[in-house]
Amino acid sequence: MWTHRPTGRAGALLLLMLCVHIGWGQNEEDALRLSSVSPGGTARSIGVANAFGALGADAVSIAINPAGLGLYRTSELSLTPGLEVNSVASSYQGSTASNTTTRAFFNNLALAINNPGRSGSDWRSSTFGVIYDRQATHHWDRQAAGYGVPTSILDAFALDADGYFPDELFDALPFTSGLAYDAYGIDPADPLDSLGTSYVAALPFGAKVDQVHTIESKGATSNTSFFYSANYMDRMYIGISLGIIGHRHSSTTLHTETTPDESVDLQTVTYREDLVTSGNGVDLKIGMIGRLTDRLRAGVAFHTPMWTQLNDTYTSDVRTNFRTPRLDGRTGYSAESPEGLFSYRVNTPWRTVLSAAYIAGGHGLFSIDYEYADYRKMRMRESNKIVDAYDFATENAVIEDSFRPVHSVRVGTEWRSGNWYYRMGWGLAPNAYEKDETRHAQAMMTYAGGLGYRTDHFSLDLGFNYQSSGVKFYQYNPSLAEITSEDRGTFRSLVTVAFRP
Repeated sequence: MWTHRPTGRAGALLLLMLCVHIGWGQNEEDALRLSSVSPGGTARSIGVANAFGALGADAVSIAINPAGLGLYRTSELSLTPGLEVNSVASSYQGSTASNTTTRAFFNNLALAINNPGRSGSDWRSSTFGVIYDRQATHHWDRQAAGYGVPTSILDAFALDADGYFPDELFDALPFTSGLAYDAYGIDPADPLDSLGTSYVAALPFGAKVDQVHTIESKGATSNTSFFYSANYMDRMYIGISLGIIGHRHSSTTLHTETTPDESVDLQTVTYREDLVTSGNGVDLKIGMIGRLTDRLRAGVAFHTPMWTQLNDTYTSDVRTNFRTPRLDGRTGYSAESPEGLFSYRVNTPWRTVLSAAYIAGGHGLFSIDYEYADYRKMRMRESNKIVDAYDFATENAVIEDSFRPVHSVRVGTEWRSGNWYYRMGWGLAPNAYEKDETRHAQAMMTYAGGLGYRTDHFSLDLGFNYQSSGVKFYQYNPSLAEITSEDRGTFRSLVTVAFRP
C-alpha cells in the first residue's frame, strides 16, 4: 500500500548544509587524490621519465629538486602545451567496460632569470623566477557494468537507515537513505509499524539487478612556484621554492539499477552524486646537488606537505520507477538533497628525493631518482575558517591502517648527435594502499621517450610517455558490493619551446 512521504524539510537544512559529514564526502580517498602528484615537467624531462633530480637546468626541477635550477647558465623562457589520452578498462561482477577521453592542456610555463655573480666570487651565479607545473590530472570517464547482481545500492541505504524513525531520515541522512525513503526506494521492514526503525529495499529478497555505474570527473592539481637557487664554485648547487597549490576536482557519479524480472514491481532506481572540490595551499621544497666529479652528480631534496584548504559542494538525488502505477497513474518518484557545503584541510605526506646522474662527456647521460613518501602520514583536519567540532579522528585512523610508505624510482638516458637529442626513460610508483587492503591495485609504470633540437638561443623538444596503473573501489557498502577494478592508461605528449638570450 502506498503511503505519503514528504519530499522536503524546512527545519535543520541550514545546519546540514554547513556541518554534515556522515554518508557523504570527505574520506581517505580525498586525501589520496590530493597526495597523488608527480612532476609535470617539460617535453625534455618526460622523455627521460622525469628522472631529472641531479641533472637540473630544466623547469621540471621545481617539482623534484629546486637546486637543479642553479645549473642554468643563462635566463630562459619556456612553454609546454600537451595532449593526453586517458583510457579506463573496468571489471565488475565478471563483466568489462571501457572508456577513453582526449584533451589538450597546458602543462608547464617557466621563467628563469640567471644572475651572474661578481667577478672573483665563489658564488658563480644565482637563478630565480616562477614556474607553473601541472602535477595531476582528474579527467577520467569511467563505467562499470554488472548483470544479475544479487545485491542493490538500496540494501546499503536500508542498512544505513536502521535505527532512525521515518520522520528523522531526511534530516539524518539527507544525501543517501533519506532520499531513498522519500522516493520509495526503501520501506519500513514492518509496513504496519509506522514507528519502526528497521528498513528493507523495495525489492523482494534475492531479487537480482543489472547495474551500470558511471563516473565523469574533471580537474587538475597544479603548483605555481617561486624559487631561488645558487651555484657555488660549479661544485655545489642549492635551491628553495615556495609553491602555491591549486586543486580542482569535479565529478558526477550515476548509479543505475534495473530489474530484468518483470514480476518485480520496482523497475529502475538511479542514484546521482555531484561533487565539486576546490581549494588552494602552499608547500616548500629545499634541495642540494653536488658535483662529485666532472662526470658524477648527486642530489637530495625535501618536500614539505602540501598544506591545503579545500571546499566541497555536493548534491545528490534518487529516482525510482515502478511497473505498477498508483491510482493517479504515477509510476515515477524522485527526491533531491539540499546543497551540501563543507570546508576542511588536507596535509599530504613529506617526501624525500635522492638523485644521481652520470654525464658521459658531451655525448650523453644516465640519471636516476628515488623518492620516498609515507602515505600513512596524510592528515585531514577541520577548517581553520569556520567553527566545526568534527576532528576527522575516524578518517585519520583509517588512513594509518589503509596506507603504507611508497618507494618510487625513475631512470632515464639522453644521447646527443650534433644539435639533436634522443631520450628514453622508465618509472615505477607502487600503489599506496597496504598489500592486504582490498583496494590495493597495480603500481604505476611509466614508459617514456622523446627527441629535441637545441641551439644556444632556441630549443624545440618533443616528449611522450605512457603510464599504466590500477584503481579499485566499492560502488557502495563493501559488505554488500563486490569490488570494482580499473586498469588505467594515460598517453601524454608534450612539446616545449624555449628561448634564451
